[in-house]
Amino acid sequence: MKVSKIIIEKILNDNNFSIELAKRLGNQQQSVLGLARRNSRNLTLWEAVLFYKEQGFTEEQIFHDFSSEKPVIVDKELSN
Repeated sequence: MKVSKIIIEKILNDNNFSIELAKRLGNQQQSVLGLARRNSRNLTLWEAVLFYKEQGFTEEQIFHDFSSEKPVIVDKELSN
């Protein structure tokens, strides 16, 4: 499971949010920004999720829902 684009954008664009998240995770801010760019699973750690909730995000807003994505159909003729 990974975090949603909402959380990624918040981390990348809100300096105070990313600094506070870094403090909670015991990391430097640059490390947290790198985690966001890669959408690392470390952004789903318990401390991070608690922080997001304290900031007013719901679980539906925090986590990316893979079940709502449409499957990718590959044309076999194009893949050969």
